[in-house]
Amino acid sequence: MAERPKRRPARSAAQTQLKQLEARLARLENQLETLHTEASGSVGAARAKLESLERRAAAQINLVQTTLKNSLDSITRTLAASKDTVESRAGRLTRAVRAGVRAGSRAYRGRTRD
Repeated sequence: MAERPKRRPARSAAQTQLKQLEARLARLENQLETLHTEASGSVGAARAKLESLERRAAAQINLVQTTLKNSLDSITRTLAASKDTVESRAGRLTRAVRAGVRAGSRAYRGRTRD
């Protein structure tokens, strides 16, 4: 019998936004490369206009890169905090289970037989 492909969990809003930022960054980088190529072959007013567009595109790329970096930093901090919380709760749960097992064992041994 053929195995069914495993379903991927749905992407979170943060993952979707990061993918959108990465796609936008790639498009802007391609546009910047095109502008740079066209500007290098132009002269006069056309060259000045294309260089102006190139500078604006470079500024947008820097903005997107900064936003992407900030988003990744925020996600990293959130994951670290979540990991610490989970570890703390797991530790408490483990101690509680062990205490329960010990108490149950003592109660079992302490019973009187009739």
